[in-house]
Amino acid sequence: MKKTLDNIRELFNDENVDNKKTIVFFAFYLVFFAILLGCLFLGGNKEYLHQDYEKGDTTVNAGFLGQNYVFDYKITVDGVLHDYYGKRYENTELFKYNNQEYYRDGSDFFVNQDLWIKCDNPYLFYELFDYDHLSNIFMQATFISKKNNENQGEEFHYLISSNTLNKILYNENTDYDEEADTIDVITDENNKIEQIAFHLDHFCMHRENCQNSLKIELNFEMFDSVKKIDNPIE
Repeated sequence: MKKTLDNIRELFNDENVDNKKTIVFFAFYLVFFAILLGCLFLGGNKEYLHQDYEKGDTTVNAGFLGQNYVFDYKITVDGVLHDYYGKRYENTELFKYNNQEYYRDGSDFFVNQDLWIKCDNPYLFYELFDYDHLSNIFMQATFISKKNNENQGEEFHYLISSNTLNKILYNENTDYDEEADTIDVITDENNKIEQIAFHLDHFCMHRENCQNSLKIELNFEMFDSVKKIDNPIE
């Protein structure tokens, strides 16, 4: 560095000082801009942008639901509505679907057919709104926008690809080139989630679970109002 400065001083002391001053001036700025561009390239590379995309916005997460509420899940597949309405207390649920009553205890489901009989999980596309999966979905969706609503809560809007969902839900690596699906979330004034709306036409068609469309609308209310769900089997 010292040698370089000495060379610059010699140039300014030379008899052709005006010409050499000009050369040094432009050479200096050429090097300066080259360094600046290099820093910008390294600081804003694709890996950073990809990381920002994958993490999305973490303001909304499944923890804001709690585990004590009344729910109404509306799942519409190719225009056909499937409606689940009930209540949840911790790991138990009591709900109705297709005019039948169901009870859930952890991962076990029972249907009331005069007697309570153990049955398969009646929820369609349950993996999408499984409590553990919701947080990962919010973390890896692409955050688009957020705004306040008239109920003193907030509205969040996200994009998510079939590839991301396949990885989260099924640990499958896919590489579909497609338009992303959307997720809309509404929270109340206490940051509790009132509604999650999935619009997953592309995902559903890739999975061959529908012909044209899939909408999942999860509605939550009366937080902390459910004090207990008695086991109807006992």
